[in-house]
Amino acid sequence: MNIETIEDLFGFQLQHAYYAERTQVELLSELATDAADAGNDALEQALSTHREETEQHVDRLERVFAALGRRPRASRSQIVDELAAARRDDLHPESDAPDPPPLETALLAERFESRTYEMLVRLAGRLAYADDVVDPLEAILADERAMCATLEDLEDGFAMAQPRREEA
Repeated sequence: MNIETIEDLFGFQLQHAYYAERTQVELLSELATDAADAGNDALEQALSTHREETEQHVDRLERVFAALGRRPRASRSQIVDELAAARRDDLHPESDAPDPPPLETALLAERFESRTYEMLVRLAGRLAYADDVVDPLEAILADERAMCATLEDLEDGFAMAQPRREEA
């Protein structure tokens, strides 16, 4: 896809966001199951809730495509694929040593999604798109920011629960 206009850039980002959300639905189910198996109820609950939100994100993005008179189209994203692979690697580490939950990778993915939606909302404003385009994007952005905050709280709690290591 050639990106020559702001509208082209918006469409390109929208397709990547749609791909990311569809990819995340399956991945979040896997991560929630893994967290439950590890006995991390707080992380399992956060991931399960966010999976449900992500299903709504897919629906909202489909409404955005419809409002623009376009068919929903996902455009593969190398960044999304790499983040998903990293999250799956966190699920199945090669070592048996206990590791922290895969919060760092999850946070990276959520921050990436937040930035994507910040850009989409900003571009939609510059293009003077109607509320039926802007409102769903703003709702998704709010969900992504909330998930970042939840993961940051879980990460802080995990770090505080770890014993301090003696320095050599």
